Amino acid sequence: MGNFSKQREEIKQAVLKSEQHLTAEEIYNIVKQKNEKISLATVYRNLNLLSDLGIIRKIYLPNGSVRFDSLLYQHYHGVCIECGKIFNIDLNLDNLYNVIEEQTGIQSVQYHFVIEGICTDCQK
Repeated sequence: MGNFSKQREEIKQAVLKSEQHLTAEEIYNIVKQKNEKISLATVYRNLNLLSDLGIIRKIYLPNGSVRFDSLLYQHYHGVCIECGKIFNIDLNLDNLYNVIEEQTGIQSVQYHFVIEGICTDCQK
């Protein structure tokens, strides 16, 4: 994949080292601690490139926001509508995609599945 610039590598590492699903702004704040000259636009541009290269994954949330994930295997997400916390959900939905293809002819290339609810902490 070649060598990345220092800034791109810092951005990549911020995502890969986090166990959270960070926003671009959160990633910017992490990287800015090491490199105060970095701009938010640079972070956005590199996050999009890293996602396009398949190094990180974009998560599109129902509220229109985007988060970034280091886990590349096919999994899904749950989001708490109270606190905003995001959870990984492992499901096998292969049959669903077969049904979609049979009914519509669409061959899935990329798909996102997000469940909204209230987490156990917010239920208390």
